[in-house]
Amino acid sequence: MTRSLLAIVAGYLTITVLNVLSRLIISLVFGTGFSLTGVRNVPSEFWIYTLTCLQFVFGFLAGLMVLLIAKAEPYIEILVLILLMGAAALVDYSMLSEREPLWFLVTSPVLKILGIFTAFRLNVKQDEL
Repeated sequence: MTRSLLAIVAGYLTITVLNVLSRLIISLVFGTGFSLTGVRNVPSEFWIYTLTCLQFVFGFLAGLMVLLIAKAEPYIEILVLILLMGAAALVDYSMLSEREPLWFLVTSPVLKILGIFTAFRLNVKQDEL
């Protein structure tokens, strides 16, 4: 039980820390305002799309972190992390829907969830070999 909770927290923190670090680096390099979410303060369209694509990578790495910490069959932990990402997406939508573009508020959590699920599927395929 404790290991499962630790895996879920580690997965969520992986996404959060990587997201904050990427935004901090962009804001320091370009001298733009720092925001924890959204793409409003990003300097160009290139960085908007780069941050959007990185959401998949962050989800994938979080999925790998959960798989590393969880027990031999981490189905529940992966499912809880996916549901947590869905809940965070609903909170983001309710708070940021007036300031941020709808496509980002939809695409970002979908890519994170796809990344988590991809890591899980790769683990399942690896176990089958």
